[in-house]
Amino acid sequence: MKDYIKVGKIVNTHGVRGYVKCMPMTDDLERFEELKYVYTEKDNTKRTIDDVWYQKGMVYLKLRNIDDMDTAESLKDTYISILEDQLRELPQDTYYLFDLEGMDVYSSDGEHIGIISEIYQTAANDVYEVKNNNSSFLIPAIKDVVKSVNVRDKKMIINVIEGLLE
Repeated sequence: MKDYIKVGKIVNTHGVRGYVKCMPMTDDLERFEELKYVYTEKDNTKRTIDDVWYQKGMVYLKLRNIDDMDTAESLKDTYISILEDQLRELPQDTYYLFDLEGMDVYSSDGEHIGIISEIYQTAANDVYEVKNNNSSFLIPAIKDVVKSVNVRDKKMIINVIEGLLE
């Protein structure tokens, strides 16, 4: 795929009319109502959104020309993405998760910890996998740990609490 931005992952089908159940990768579920279309990673296809609804933190989408369960099933485990021009303008001091990938992570003492290689979304909070030459660490995205994020300079400062880097 091109440089698309992932906004969700199709995790299952819903019903027999081609609806797909998506795990959102955004803080604002209603964001999907603003979208006219998304791209499916599996086949790199632009798909018009005909219907959207929500239940228990999941997004249910009806994508045009996906009209039965078998076709919807073929998209299972596929990411859905948007183009950069579909992004919302963010408030100051906020950022998109994709802005963090490849970011250098330093301790508040200035020690280079590593580079963010992966971002995991959990029910409690996001978790950043930080890798260096020797090992990798899981850093929780919580205020007690993440002290500052500078997207422009690709630099994050963390408070190394006891046991964090073990």
